[in-house]
Amino acid sequence: MRFAEYFARGRAAVISFEVFPPKTDPAMENLESVLPRLAALAPTYMTVTYGAMGTTRVKTVEVASRIRDVHRLDCACHLTCVGATRNQIEAQLEHIARRGIENIVALRGDPPRGQDRFVTVAGGFSHANELVELLADDGRFGVAVAGYPEKHIEAPDMASDLRWLRRKVDAGADIVITQLFYDNADFFRFVDAARDAGVTRPIVPGLLPIQSLPQIEKLAGMCGARIPLELRERLEACGGDDAAMRMVGVEWCVAQSLDLLARGTPGIHFYVLNRASQMEQIIAGLRRAGAL
Repeated sequence: MRFAEYFARGRAAVISFEVFPPKTDPAMENLESVLPRLAALAPTYMTVTYGAMGTTRVKTVEVASRIRDVHRLDCACHLTCVGATRNQIEAQLEHIARRGIENIVALRGDPPRGQDRFVTVAGGFSHANELVELLADDGRFGVAVAGYPEKHIEAPDMASDLRWLRRKVDAGADIVITQLFYDNADFFRFVDAARDAGVTRPIVPGLLPIQSLPQIEKLAGMCGARIPLELRERLEACGGDDAAMRMVGVEWCVAQSLDLLARGTPGIHFYVLNRASQMEQIIAGLRRAGAL
């Protein structure tokens, strides 16, 4: 099933999980132990991220195939423009299609570690809309693209960022999945602005359950997301107790999710960071509240 079918009018809220392909054998063993627990939560689909410069590209498809074949869940592969020519991307698409995977999350991609800006390789793509155009011409995949409730960190302003989002959608994207955020007001302002800019596709909020204050300060700083004062104060009140901070993360994520679903969002995409325990608590909380 492709993205557009998941979000067809009248379907229940679409819950999806994102994992990343491990770089080491112990980390892969950990993911192997986590996947059955995530699958037991019955997400509609999962996605697997894509390493830059070939670091985890092969493993992306391996993990996605395992989710599909062993755990019987639909799975999407992320695909980026980083360090790849058009021919290399087309070859990767053949590899993905042969594994029976029908959906792609199409991204420009972040600069590889050690580089401060994105560099287009000869024969490659400079922007995600070019990748989306390739996928639309190919015709074998559903396509998701990224949206930024607090704007992309490289964008000079929100209006410019929304113009790029419109380009991606017009090129053939089926849905928009947002970057993490912790204040739903930011998401709903973004949705309103995107609609005003002519973006009509489903916009799916992306949520990342908090593990600790240092973790979220680092991630939020990397992507330009804001940590609301109330959330920061609750995390600081934990006094460095990791278990207490994880519980705050669960409670905040459940509250965000309930509000988003009650206000008509078509689903939620959770960045699970290859962990299961918080998602088990979050999904249980949503089910107790009757949201799922």
